[in-house]
Amino acid sequence: MENRSAAKRSKKVLCVCLFTACFLLSYTKCNVKTNESNDSNDEIFSKYIGKGYDILFGYPLPNNELIEDPGFKEIIINTSNCIDVINENVCQKGEYFNFIDNINDVTNLAMDNINVDQLDRNIKPFSASMPYSSYFVNLEMEKKKYLVVQNSCVHTYATYNLRNFTNNINKNFLVDIEKLPILSKKKNEKKCPKLLYLGDPNSEYCSKYIKPWMKFFKKYGTHLVIAAHFGAKSFNTLEITLQKLEQIKIYNYKYPLRDVPYLNVFSFSPLLRDILEEANDSNNNNKKKKKNNNNKKNKNKKKKYNKNNNTNSTNSDREQTPVRGDLEKDIVSMKMGQNNSSNQISSLDIRGGTTMDERWNDLTYEIWKNSVYSNIIPIYLDLISLNSFMRIEKKESYKTALLYYNNLYGIDKENFYLSKNITDVLSDGEQITGSAKGSLTLSCPVGYIKSTGFILIINKSEKLKSLNSQGKRIKIQPCDNKGEYDISCAYRTNSIDVVTFGWMYCVKHSFLRFETIYMDSDGRDDSDDDDKNNGSIGGNTDGSNNDSSYGGKTPSRENSLKIICSEGNTLAFGFKMKLSKKENLEKIKVKPCTAGQNNCTINQTKNDSDYLLWGFCIPLSFHSISLLQLTYIHDANITTNVMGACSNNYINEFDNIFLGFSFSFDYELEEVNVSPCKMNYKFCTSKLDKKKKIPKNGKKHYAGMLLLCRYGGAAEKKFTHR
Repeated sequence: MENRSAAKRSKKVLCVCLFTACFLLSYTKCNVKTNESNDSNDEIFSKYIGKGYDILFGYPLPNNELIEDPGFKEIIINTSNCIDVINENVCQKGEYFNFIDNINDVTNLAMDNINVDQLDRNIKPFSASMPYSSYFVNLEMEKKKYLVVQNSCVHTYATYNLRNFTNNINKNFLVDIEKLPILSKKKNEKKCPKLLYLGDPNSEYCSKYIKPWMKFFKKYGTHLVIAAHFGAKSFNTLEITLQKLEQIKIYNYKYPLRDVPYLNVFSFSPLLRDILEEANDSNNNNKKKKKNNNNKKNKNKKKKYNKNNNTNSTNSDREQTPVRGDLEKDIVSMKMGQNNSSNQISSLDIRGGTTMDERWNDLTYEIWKNSVYSNIIPIYLDLISLNSFMRIEKKESYKTALLYYNNLYGIDKENFYLSKNITDVLSDGEQITGSAKGSLTLSCPVGYIKSTGFILIINKSEKLKSLNSQGKRIKIQPCDNKGEYDISCAYRTNSIDVVTFGWMYCVKHSFLRFETIYMDSDGRDDSDDDDKNNGSIGGNTDGSNNDSSYGGKTPSRENSLKIICSEGNTLAFGFKMKLSKKENLEKIKVKPCTAGQNNCTINQTKNDSDYLLWGFCIPLSFHSISLLQLTYIHDANITTNVMGACSNNYINEFDNIFLGFSFSFDYELEEVNVSPCKMNYKFCTSKLDKKKKIPKNGKKHYAGMLLLCRYGGAAEKKFTHR
């Protein structure tokens, strides 16, 4: 028994010794150079390998505006003297054109320069980078097209063995991982939606659960660089029209670029000339065959007919004489410095080697290729996910956080608009107005959907009732969007005593459906009407709205009425109204809400008046919100058309009207007019009569105008009579 126990003890000691020896060998391996490269190259390799890499903000393709790839973040593993190096020394010229037809083509070209496993399909790599954003605008908004040719020189392949990472990992990195919270995808969407984080990242849930992950990604990136090919790369880009792009695609794979000696392949016109000449030859052969077939059919016809036919054939031959088309003329002339056409711009981006200002030809290309060895940078990356260093319960949180990170910063149409100047966003929409006696329907033009708006309802019969009447003289119907295909707003009534007018804002994209908020004297808001209308665009399903009483219930009076934007939003456009039950409609009081605040309030309400509030809210992520100001101009004794403006001085373009509408009515409510104010104009006109400047019988009118302007102080604006 003693011998057996002694044997067991000796085996344990032996195992411990072997484990210790293996550990020491693996540790000391990093202190011994395993390649023949010099110290300076070792520093270059360890400068990149072992660092974090941001898959969203990184950009591995050449771009002259970037000194370094912005994707590289802080050091996660110290790889000094721990890198295995393999010399490659291979230069490769692009053999075919690449085509950039849409933003996905840019992503695919960039992905050819990295190797990463298990990337969620919903993640859009490099979509938060500056070059990607520029391409997005050019491709998705301006519909530009590009030809691309790439050239690369690979000098060295350097890699790091992760078996050595234990004693070389950044301890702060491990500490920061442990501090990361566990995330719930459903709670994120509910308690910290994207718009809320963009507007207020310090809200309770966002700051506790989302913000730590976002800070972690910005500090360490999303992945780890474990290997890279070092060398240099060029990226030749030529802007071209869609028609020419499709024509070149046909011959792209038939005529490779391997014989082109120039780095700037677009100045090598013979290549493209050959392509087009071959295309012309092919067309000519088809035309000759067709001509011969026609001659055979006409061989036995009469001389007179043959003579006429020969004449026609000659004319036809002249018409069919092959000439070089616009495609050839344009492409052959696409040489650096020779074509200044705005839609045919050639550019050369280089990463690595020496950048020269001289015109690129075979000589300068050789100079660049030889300079690669003195300035090598990573041009192809091997990446692994940072969740490789996380416990199982945090691996899922990493995936959830990465998707949130992508949705927050990755450029798509929604994020593109959310980061724009609010005045530019508003100018892309359309304003629709209308007025009627009775029912009213407002509809967006083709290609637009409803974003927000209102219909104001005025009941003429209520002014004859006592102050204790439960009915209201003014009421508002909100035009909030009910779905992706909602294009209209309607108020339905059978009453002959109701006058309506409305304003609606329509947009091209569903994500620009702004939040509509309102409240009336009964303390009702849009949430109450959702139950009442059951999602319809206005009124009850039978087409009536109980017009005799306007809701009927006795108001539960408080000292104030308030509308509030949801978290992450702020008011952009809105107004508040008051009408005393003992006064005529021309005595109505209207004030604008304050743009840039999250609420609009009516203080000290009374039972002898009707009140209402309406506005729409926009995300705080839009730029220049603080520069906006709402202005209301009015006059109750108008007899001619009037003109209003944001500024009486018309100083510069910032005095333009960004959004607005004007309305007018006579005292008997027989003539009601409403019209949108033209956006980016200096003034807005309120027309009392669409056909005449002076209304019939010289009736007096009330005219009002609500304008969204640049902030210009609290000075009261007045109409200019026309």
